Amino acid sequence: METKKIAINLNEVEVKDLNGQLFKIEDLAKNTANKIFMAASTIEVSDIARTLHKGETANVTEQELEEILTIVQLAAYYKPWVQTQITEYLSKKYQQIKKQEETKNGKDKH
Repeated sequence: METKKIAINLNEVEVKDLNGQLFKIEDLAKNTANKIFMAASTIEVSDIARTLHKGETANVTEQELEEILTIVQLAAYYKPWVQTQITEYLSKKYQQIKKQEETKNGKDKH
C-alpha cells in the first residue's frame, strides 16, 4: 500500500499584516525548520527539517505533517500574528493530504 505524501516548503508561507501588506521575514524557513529539528521525535522528521532548513521542498506523509504541525504550534518562535500564518499554511497542507487519503479510500462524498 502506497503512503500518500504532500509537498511542503516553508518559503511558500506568506506573512501579511492586517492591511494585507506582505512581509519578507528573513530566515523564516531556517528558524522554523530548526525548531522542528530540535523537537523531532523521529529520524524522518529530523531529515525533513534538514531539507526545509535548506529552503527546499520536502515530501511528507500525513503522520509526519501532523508531528510538524504540533511542533510548530507548541514551539512558537515568532510573534502570534506570524506564527498563526505558518500554522495556517501547514494546516492547509494537512487538510489536503487528509482529503487525498479520503478520496483514496472511497470516502469522498462529492
